[in-house]
Amino acid sequence: MSTVDRYIFKQMIFPFVFGLLIFTFSVTINRILLLTQMVLNEGISVLAVLKLASLTIPDFMIITLPVSFLLAVLAVFGKMTQDNEIAALTASGVSIFRLTKPVIIFALIPLSISIFFSFYMAPRFNFFFRVLAVKEVKNAALSALKKNAFTDRFGNLKIFVKDVNTNKNTLKGIFILNKVGSEPETLIAKRGIITYNQKQNTLSLYLKNGIIQNQNPYSKNFWILHFDDYKINIKLRGLSFPGKNSSVHFLTFPQLARRYLSEHNRKLKSMYLVYMYKKIAIPMAALLFVFIGLPLGMLMEKRSLFLAIFYTIIIVVIYYVLFTSGFYLSLRNQLDPFIGTWGADLFLVVLGIILYTKAFLRQ
Repeated sequence: MSTVDRYIFKQMIFPFVFGLLIFTFSVTINRILLLTQMVLNEGISVLAVLKLASLTIPDFMIITLPVSFLLAVLAVFGKMTQDNEIAALTASGVSIFRLTKPVIIFALIPLSISIFFSFYMAPRFNFFFRVLAVKEVKNAALSALKKNAFTDRFGNLKIFVKDVNTNKNTLKGIFILNKVGSEPETLIAKRGIITYNQKQNTLSLYLKNGIIQNQNPYSKNFWILHFDDYKINIKLRGLSFPGKNSSVHFLTFPQLARRYLSEHNRKLKSMYLVYMYKKIAIPMAALLFVFIGLPLGMLMEKRSLFLAIFYTIIIVVIYYVLFTSGFYLSLRNQLDPFIGTWGADLFLVVLGIILYTKAFLRQ
């Protein structure tokens, strides 16, 4: 590397790290706010929400890495232009093509990390997120059963227990109010055991030595049933426990490629291809941002980090709208998978050519 290359490279480190922290923090906070409904509706702890939010970071960094790189390029070349460093370099015979070299080298950092996250890390963390979310909902449901207290966290069931052993999942002195159609039903049992079926995402109450009393609301008649064993299944709300290959979001790039090659169903084959393209197209934006950020920074009239952030947000929002629109149209087979997923990147190519040419002519 020449002195100019090292200078530009070093100048880009701080704004890149700054942007990565700011953008990743922003999207993580947004996810935390979305997950707070689990605190309100499911009763899971705030600490669990923070753990769940942390598991989404690798997925977010696939896009925040290229975005932070764009911010860094805009900030550095905007500063160099306003400080007349670009003018001094061009006067010394350094062309815009020569200035592009260290930026491309730096782009390989967010590009390679983003590809690694997209291909391998994000699918695994998406799976861990689902597993933890289901476990926390289950634990919250179990913790709702408190000693000498009623809980209505189980749908139509209102459950009272005299004693709870959370370690062994055993209950004593169980009183349950239920509604079967329009008829109220009361269950009383001396003891019980509660288990979790992760495949069906259900809690099962195994009641021992009890009675069931059912009364017709339109008459004074009622009946009582004595039982030795009685089972009640409670379907938990929310996500079900996943299998490692149960969702396309849990598949790494090699797994997607194998499914694409072995799949004979046309729609499924197209879906796998769309997700394969997605895993490449978003990280590739980092490289394309070189030819947008560099000339745009040189064309900026004012030296301002906030202006660089503003341009970054505008470009990313346009890219996001184009990409998500094309992506979902491709999934619905309303658009060719290549055009749908690579359309936003092609937009960056066209925009980059226009800006790069304008900066070259101005130089």
